[in-house]
Amino acid sequence: MIQIDKITIVGGGSTYTPEFVDGFIQRCEQLQVGEIALFDINAQRLDLVGGMVKRMVEHAGLSTAIHTYANRPAALEGAGFVISQMRVGGMDARIRDEKIPLKYGVIGQETTGPGGFMKALRTIPVTLGIARDVEKYAPGAWYLNFTNPSGIITEALLKHSPLKVIGLCNNPINAIMGVAAYAKVSDEDVFLDWVGLNHLAWIRAAYVKGQALNLEQMIDLATQHSEHFPFEADLIRLLGMIPIGYLGYYYYHDRMVEAAKASGKTRGEVVKEVEGDLLRMFSDPHLVAKPPELMKRGGAYYSEMAVRLIVSLLTDRRDVHIVIARNEGCIPDLPDPVSIEVPCLVGGHGITPLHVGRLPEVIRPLVQTVKAYEEYAVEAGVTGSRETALKALLTHPLVPSYSVAKTMLEELLEANKAYLPQFFSAEKG
Repeated sequence: MIQIDKITIVGGGSTYTPEFVDGFIQRCEQLQVGEIALFDINAQRLDLVGGMVKRMVEHAGLSTAIHTYANRPAALEGAGFVISQMRVGGMDARIRDEKIPLKYGVIGQETTGPGGFMKALRTIPVTLGIARDVEKYAPGAWYLNFTNPSGIITEALLKHSPLKVIGLCNNPINAIMGVAAYAKVSDEDVFLDWVGLNHLAWIRAAYVKGQALNLEQMIDLATQHSEHFPFEADLIRLLGMIPIGYLGYYYYHDRMVEAAKASGKTRGEVVKEVEGDLLRMFSDPHLVAKPPELMKRGGAYYSEMAVRLIVSLLTDRRDVHIVIARNEGCIPDLPDPVSIEVPCLVGGHGITPLHVGRLPEVIRPLVQTVKAYEEYAVEAGVTGSRETALKALLTHPLVPSYSVAKTMLEELLEANKAYLPQFFSAEKG
């Protein structure tokens, strides 16, 4: 039995929290947690979600204590793992991120393009403040970052914090489960040659029990799981590999913009309604298990991925997980200090990215361009430099021109003024 004294969830009032706690309930014969500490700045949500997960662990017969905290140092004190799943500015900020870029003919999305950029600018200063507290109150803890845009936030931590940091996203495990379902095998029989950045990755090859699927099988797989791989067969055949779903914002940008404009609601507005329904459910004192409606929120296999990773770190399993880590020569086409998303060996030593080699020529320019944008985004989030922020948008492949980048940036900064002290401090006038 693996014992963990304390796990802290930053953003504990998130509707994802019951999903995360359910992962420990499902693995209770393998892993026992003394305390799960929930920290959030929204007292009402923290109370609702905290009450829900308390009922879940009690119903499961676990001795795990669920404590809620309004004080961040107290929440972090003595934690062995810190899980970040916060949303600075809440869902209303996401909705603004989605709507403003559309006025300029650019997709608005919470992790990609100008919308993801603004989420990063709001989140980086808060994240680095939390990191300083973790260093002080939970020295030696692992910091597992789910907060989006996960690649950029993880890179900010890797560059500006001494913590042990791993970035996570549920796209890889969703893809693994999709391949397993397609091949009618266990997910443990699947290995993906996954290469790229967070939300900008491709499956170069899929192996089932050590045997690679051929290209036509890869196309058939994508067709059967179009919810994850919404691409035409000809595009997959042209690339020679499967892009993950977020590549649709690049390969079909014009379609995505038109669909977003034609839609009655943004994704953020839909999720806000789903969250409202979930919070009402969580307030029911008779609800003792995560409701099936939670799947509408997204984040499938989120808890499974986190628990598997924690087990690998604590038991020195030295197995492979697709996570976000420091490059350090793994992809020679990118700088060493940046974050990438690739298969990594995970054990008691930490994480070791597997060397994936040079990027295929057909994707190399896009990856290098987006990574240049991400490096500017991290610098802008830390320094509050408008010049660097403008360079970031000007570099991003979805932003069509300097004039659009400049005008859109000013509107986005002003709309987010309350959450951007690094840009609007008294010292900056």
